[in-house]
Amino acid sequence: MIDVRRLRLLRELDTRGTVVATAAALHLTPSAVSQQLAALAKETGVRLLDPAGRRVRLTPAARVLLEHADILFAQLERAEADLAAFDEGRVGTVAMAAFSTAISAIVAPALTALRESRPRLRLFVTDVPEPECFDLLLAGDLDLVLSITHAAARPADPRLLQIPLLDDPLDVALPVGHPFASAPAVPLESLASEDFIVSRPGTACREVAHSACAAAGFVPRVRHNADDFAAVLGLIAAGCGVGLIPRLARLSSTPEVVIRPIAGRTPVRPIFAAVRRGSQQAPHLSAALAALVAAARAPELCTATG
Repeated sequence: MIDVRRLRLLRELDTRGTVVATAAALHLTPSAVSQQLAALAKETGVRLLDPAGRRVRLTPAARVLLEHADILFAQLERAEADLAAFDEGRVGTVAMAAFSTAISAIVAPALTALRESRPRLRLFVTDVPEPECFDLLLAGDLDLVLSITHAAARPADPRLLQIPLLDDPLDVALPVGHPFASAPAVPLESLASEDFIVSRPGTACREVAHSACAAAGFVPRVRHNADDFAAVLGLIAAGCGVGLIPRLARLSSTPEVVIRPIAGRTPVRPIFAAVRRGSQQAPHLSAALAALVAAARAPELCTATG
């Protein structure tokens, strides 16, 4: 193995021309310089120096070695710069999981901002449902998760830190011909006899919808299940029932569906980010979290969900 420090000494000797001048520049004794150069010659197995009067001249083999050394020195400089950038949160990799509406409404704007402010920070996003996403987070396969607080969620793991992002209100989605389609607000209990279109059992959105109906005094009569809100709205447009739609999902609304606020207390989906406790102090992860918080609190999003 070639000692990089000895390569630097050889480069300095090429610049200074004499062992004495090299020793003075590096605050070494001439004998120490000679010993280090002899050790480098032994490491490489080639003669590095030829005498040239009171000076020394690098051999052709030494020139070849310095060509590679210069490339190595440049790469080391880049490594040091990258480490400094990593310490500032400008370089790194963040793997995150989120659900579809959070990806479009929160994650995408956060990534756009990070691409401008920290172009060398790489982020990978995947749609992984709970509880699998939390298992992957604890295992280290993910760095960050966006999820929803709901009644059926498993108890908070003390190894994870939750950062609240926003409360996403639910509204009622009705076919255009529904009796409540023109109402300024819809009492949720008035829909107790309706067919409902909700997400699959075990999903956070289904649990939030069931909790909202339970608070209104009834259990929804679920006729259809769909996790994609565009599909839910399509079924509602076809007159297959009614549904509760988060405001973050309004981008997928259709003309055949009327969306009205719920009268009285508005149910919400509390959206949060989760990381392994302590990891939030890593600069690159802290930068990603800050971008997500800023995206969730952007004026246009607050207006939509407020």
